Amino acid sequence: MANEFALISLADSLANRLANAYPESLRQLHACTFQSVGSGGLLADLGGQGGAVLSIWPHRVTVNEQVRNSRPAPLPTPGRRNRPLSLDVHLLLSVWSGSADSELTIFAWMLRELHRDPLLDASTLSTNGGWRPDEVVQLIQAEMSVEDMMRIWESIAPGYRLSAPFVARVVTLDVEEDEAAPVIARRFDYGRVLS
Repeated sequence: MANEFALISLADSLANRLANAYPESLRQLHACTFQSVGSGGLLADLGGQGGAVLSIWPHRVTVNEQVRNSRPAPLPTPGRRNRPLSLDVHLLLSVWSGSADSELTIFAWMLRELHRDPLLDASTLSTNGGWRPDEVVQLIQAEMSVEDMMRIWESIAPGYRLSAPFVARVVTLDVEEDEAAPVIARRFDYGRVLS
């Protein structure tokens, strides 16, 4: 289970994975950098940096409905219990380029690459997220209505960019807490109530 750095670790890990997989033949024709961005990072026109940019923006986080009520594994630490928080991280992957040729080529390559290998595991997840060695995050292309997509892009200054929504599931955050002390004895006082 991951720690509080899991979301930035996820976005950075995906950016690094795509950058490492980007073939040299495409790199020669369509130079591209891959970067994770927050909401503030989208306020600048990323395409003006020389070459194309593929941005990875975690724009929404929801509780995963399938494992919401699963029973957590016991912790090896006595007196502590774990209530993991299982999340779906909604990502918006966008290509920023002044060239239609670069934009469409990079976008198609990214879709094909994530369809070919939709998993992030211990070999690709960065260590700052505190991921377990057996933890795997699956990337699934998501549905987003045109209205929802337009609402996002209307609130951002540079305007619409070709984008693909993905869901990264399941990102499990570790939430350890002290167990309540067991009840040892109960004492009831009986007496007369004075009125």
